Amino acid sequence: MPARSRWNYFKDRLIERFGARVYKVGVDAGFDCPNRDGNKAFGGCAYCSQEGSLSPHQDPKKGIIDQIESGMAFCKRRYKAEKFIVYFQAFTNTYDKVEVLRERYDSALGHPDVVGLSIASRPDCINEENVALLKEYAEKLPFFTVELGLQSAFQNRLEWVNRQEGVEDFVRAMKLLNDAKIPVITHIILGFPGETYEDMRETVELAQQCGSHGLKLQMLHVIKGTKLAHIYKTQPFELMSMDDYGELVLNLVQHINPKIELHRITGETDSESLVAPDWVQHKTKFFSWFDEQLEKRDIWQGKLFSTHDKTTDLPNYSQPQMD
Repeated sequence: MPARSRWNYFKDRLIERFGARVYKVGVDAGFDCPNRDGNKAFGGCAYCSQEGSLSPHQDPKKGIIDQIESGMAFCKRRYKAEKFIVYFQAFTNTYDKVEVLRERYDSALGHPDVVGLSIASRPDCINEENVALLKEYAEKLPFFTVELGLQSAFQNRLEWVNRQEGVEDFVRAMKLLNDAKIPVITHIILGFPGETYEDMRETVELAQQCGSHGLKLQMLHVIKGTKLAHIYKTQPFELMSMDDYGELVLNLVQHINPKIELHRITGETDSESLVAPDWVQHKTKFFSWFDEQLEKRDIWQGKLFSTHDKTTDLPNYSQPQMD
């Protein structure tokens, strides 16, 4: 069995669906976040950059259309991309009135090579009103997803994370979106200090139980200018090596439903922004290692997946405190 057929890679599904190379173009649409503006907290989550995870080649000072055009030009030049998904990426892109959301989403749909939208948000910023709007786009566009940050079911054990929302928010948001038949991509960060393999697998299980259409997995890494960078400097903690992280993902992927699309198995941060670990700069190297190990060990996505693994009761993910 070829390596790529051993896991359900999102980019492969896009090529099958559109018959062309399709890439996401990230934009900053001017939204804020309740964890930054004082609604819930200030400063944002400890691991979030001040640019709200925006791609480094994007310029948030430009308008949405200009950002899309520059992003498309970059992806055409570097990746030979032919079609594009506009990714409302920076901060919380459902955090405003519905009429504002509609205006900004619509502004991204003017180019003929744009085949859809992907909207990044927080679970506590999903409600019945904006879900009704999101459903309109899901029904009329060739491609539409909402991306929700679960990150870790156990991250609230660490006060410094400053997430200011709970697992219950994720469960509620997923029910609203699933009832509206809106595909959801769940973001998961692996490797929080003190988390065990069982903890991380439980986070992945929760995302599956709640009906995730796709998953984005990434290693906890330290970005310059974040609260996490200050903590790492003053109170250093251990980060996973590439080998350790790879072993973790190889184990987890065997328990993931093969129908779930994997949008990411590791993140990538450029050297200018990265504090640690160094290997996170080299996504291609990790991908090659991952594919090689799948074949070598005869592993595939869902090899150990069983619908009987599901649990019905959600535990309290906020207690006890980690050491």
